[in-house]
Amino acid sequence: MKTIWLIVFATLVAWALPANQATADVTCDEDFGMVCIETVTNDAQITFIAENRHALLPVTVDVEMNLQNLRLAGGGSGPFVLQGREKVQLFTLTTASQGGWSYRYTFSWSRGDITARHDDSYRYRLPYGSDQSFPVGQSCNGRFSHIGPQKYAMDFDMPVGTPILATREGRVVAVKEDSNRGGPSRSYENDGNYVIVAHGDRTLAQYFHLRQNGIAVQLGDTVRRGQLLGYSGNTGRSTGPHLHFEVIKGARGVESETVPVRFATSAGPVQCPRQGSALKAVP
Repeated sequence: MKTIWLIVFATLVAWALPANQATADVTCDEDFGMVCIETVTNDAQITFIAENRHALLPVTVDVEMNLQNLRLAGGGSGPFVLQGREKVQLFTLTTASQGGWSYRYTFSWSRGDITARHDDSYRYRLPYGSDQSFPVGQSCNGRFSHIGPQKYAMDFDMPVGTPILATREGRVVAVKEDSNRGGPSRSYENDGNYVIVAHGDRTLAQYFHLRQNGIAVQLGDTVRRGQLLGYSGNTGRSTGPHLHFEVIKGARGVESETVPVRFATSAGPVQCPRQGSALKAVP
């Protein structure tokens, strides 16, 4: 499965307008309409505004420009971090010289905050009960899907309905539990149920492929380490029942960046355990 399946590309072309005629255009991501770019044009000045419509989930937005006779007059070049329900003015363009002008832009976004700095000293608990052990179905740099930005993701093979516990304390910033669809093709990527928990260092833990109506927490809940989050399933892009777990930060483009984590196990701290190995959890 993909670390970030909310892929957003938008394009717009604008030409010089008559003096004192202002226009506004809004373009949102095509799949979900949860991240939007608004452009407000007044004479030869164009202001870019980004809106994150998620209630709590932070996102990283990146805008790429192709400018003709325009220059940056205010703001930054990005990428830009937006918290939940945040609307932010990104930058303003103005004419570089007399004459006609035009621009074209694309934007993309990923889950998480690109400025997050992971606490590498933290030891995560395994996402299941202390009396249980499950084999690693796919580890870091797995051939099926744990490559590139997803290289530090972990899959734990387990029966549907296994209780999933929080690996670290934090706040629930996104949930989905309405899907009963799953399969190995990319057409199922948006169908996985999940819980996403924000940590104190601004990274996010993502728990994917959960059972339909199998979430035990609510948006905004503060959860403790080891607390029940929900129950495993086989929804989304999946070749069989398992839990996909990863810790991420935002990134440029459409895929968040996974970060390496160490798990506390009965055999001591483990990072990127060998595929097929069975790890026994400790509190």
